[in-house]
Amino acid sequence: MKKLSFKKGIMPKDGLDFVHQRKFLREAILEVCAPREVTIPMKQHIGTACDPVVSVGDEVAMGDLIGVPADMFGVPVHASISGTVTQISTIRLPNKVSCKAVTIKNDLRRRVSNSIQPRKNASQLSLRELTKLLWTSGICGMGGEGEPTYTKCMRAVKREVDTLLVNCTQSEPFLACDLHHIRVDANKVLQGAMALSGICRVKQVIFCIEDTWVDEIEAINKAVEETRSRYLDRKISVQLFKTRFPQGCQQLLIKALYGVELPLGTEMEEKVKAVLFNASTCFAFSEMIEKNQPLTSRIVTISGDTITGHNVLVPIGTSVSEILERVPGAHTAQRIVWGGAMTGVAINRLDVPIIKTTTAVTIIRKFEPPRMNCIHCGACVHACPVNLTPNLLNRLIELGKQDQLPAESVEQCIACGACSYVCPAGIELSTNIAKAAYRARRSARQ
Repeated sequence: MKKLSFKKGIMPKDGLDFVHQRKFLREAILEVCAPREVTIPMKQHIGTACDPVVSVGDEVAMGDLIGVPADMFGVPVHASISGTVTQISTIRLPNKVSCKAVTIKNDLRRRVSNSIQPRKNASQLSLRELTKLLWTSGICGMGGEGEPTYTKCMRAVKREVDTLLVNCTQSEPFLACDLHHIRVDANKVLQGAMALSGICRVKQVIFCIEDTWVDEIEAINKAVEETRSRYLDRKISVQLFKTRFPQGCQQLLIKALYGVELPLGTEMEEKVKAVLFNASTCFAFSEMIEKNQPLTSRIVTISGDTITGHNVLVPIGTSVSEILERVPGAHTAQRIVWGGAMTGVAINRLDVPIIKTTTAVTIIRKFEPPRMNCIHCGACVHACPVNLTPNLLNRLIELGKQDQLPAESVEQCIACGACSYVCPAGIELSTNIAKAAYRARRSARQ
């Protein structure tokens, strides 16, 4: 099978062997089953924030609805533990989102909402019933994107897409949350994907995975072969990609698969008639179909540059500090990142909650390289997957020449972190450029 890829980025042959950095125990999930309390934000997604529908003093069970969106561009929010609502406050997340949040004190009784129970006729659900389940599930893009899955499906129908892509690439170093789902229960990932493909009315489903994940490729292929006969109206296939970061980025996946540039702001559903979902998103929908289980927890990768990684099942709203209590010496780390090592946000407070799009908590213990002046080696230019010149952009930012940045297409930055990773001078190129790109995009919308 031909292996696809975009150009540039970072590959193991460059001496940056991400694959061998990803040392994970092949163990059962370590479930953080009883956080002392959770703080659940009402906006964990792209779109409209939810309004709390509980009050201080209310008793809730896991799976109970606690936040309702004002329109169809929001995502319902559910309690991730059972207990008592102790506070409704306004918080600010590391991604600069400010919203209301509901704090629940754990009663340690693990009470579950009466609506959550195995569904006897899961395979016989109609398209209308599946669509309703998706809306009530509270699922948004779990790869970090955060777009409401229901909204994306409705756009796919409107654009008459013909292909559904399942992103299983997991190309960022130290991350393995998607891979765990694929390795442990590929059938659920596939069933969720097929249900979404029915809602989107597509004719083809393609699982996209990097060639280095041998066990996961075998699991997906086996699941496809066992399931193919049940979906004769849809073509199901597996497409291998070369191991390259950031292969999982939507724009770059489309470029590798279709040979088409997808500038920021361009709808892939319109451009290539395809819609893309993360493997964890597909798994979450299969849980809703089988058990009526809304999205109340997710697998989070706990890893770093000097530790063996673990995949942990975490109730939404659990604080980073409670998770890291399980990691010896974590609080002495040089840097703790809310998210992946390359694309996450460094935090200086540990009361930050895990949300639906939090893929990882990354612990960096090694000292950062000493920062020097740019040596004009061009490594960042070679690594940039969207063909920017990071050294020039950073220099313009340092000189305060913000008006010249649009001419250099700064708004196209995808904040992948590749330029910072390869910089021998230790310059935080990605952080500086991503902030400038955000400002440029915001100005363009106004």
